Amino acid sequence: MFRLLLFLMITIFLSACSGPEDIHETRFIMGTLVEFTIADADKERAEKAITAAALEMQRIEDTFTIYGTHPNSVKDFNNSGINTPVILPKEVSDLLRVALKIKQQSQGAFDPAIGGLNLLWGFSGSDTPSLPPAQSAIDQIKPPSTCIKETEGAWMRTDTRCLLDFGAIAKGYAIDRGIELFKQHGINSAIINAGGDIRLIGSHGDRPWRIGIRHPRNKGEVIETLELEGDVAVVTSGDYERFYIHEGNRYHHIINPATGHPATNSQSATIIADNATLADAWSTALFILGEDGMKLTNNLKYKSLTIDLKGRKAISD
Repeated sequence: MFRLLLFLMITIFLSACSGPEDIHETRFIMGTLVEFTIADADKERAEKAITAAALEMQRIEDTFTIYGTHPNSVKDFNNSGINTPVILPKEVSDLLRVALKIKQQSQGAFDPAIGGLNLLWGFSGSDTPSLPPAQSAIDQIKPPSTCIKETEGAWMRTDTRCLLDFGAIAKGYAIDRGIELFKQHGINSAIINAGGDIRLIGSHGDRPWRIGIRHPRNKGEVIETLELEGDVAVVTSGDYERFYIHEGNRYHHIINPATGHPATNSQSATIIADNATLADAWSTALFILGEDGMKLTNNLKYKSLTIDLKGRKAISD
């Protein structure tokens, strides 16, 4: 159950005033600052819960990342031969099935197989890019719409351009796993905020959690406020976190699978869902689709909001 003070969302950062018993810790995980806040536990229990959640989120990063030198099954799959069956760990297989279902539901706007395009654009690399890649390079690496198959418990890729990248869903999954670790440690009221992707449980004492909404173009400015309680995830995808301006055009990290270029329908898109895994993936899909994508999110009973390139807001039914 959750309550909205103002349902106008762009991107999210925690703006709640801390209570006297709040326990805070911040860790750098999955390429972003992750803030853990617990409101209903003594310091020792809260610290143990935060340590467990942080270790679990780091494990998930190691399991799913396609960057760096840490070996994992996703990288092995991306290096496998064409039409060669690969048995993935259950956790990876399960999340891949979720991702492929969302791909089908979103009409291809969300696609876990565009790892090659993401690597080409370079927004998740160690160095910030400043120039877009050549169109010929994009054409060469853009995968076909269908290139992953599951057969008899194994997975295969049918095209060399098909490279898995869980970057648009794994952070949400990591947040969900962190919240589950909190619950296992007896924590009932808490927030995990991973760079603005949030899942919260319980309330902030005798009142809801208060969350500020960042303006997509005016850094540091809060345009609206939410009050939320219960067990709910709120995730925003925006064009302002990883981007550069080249010849007057904004290039950002959210790639449209259909074009191979950064999506051009939105400044930001927000999803409220029961868990951060779904909210993470669907905020990406909605960002790419823009306001038209709300027909799909409405069918799934998600509350959503988009901000188009002119700053106009559209709120779901």
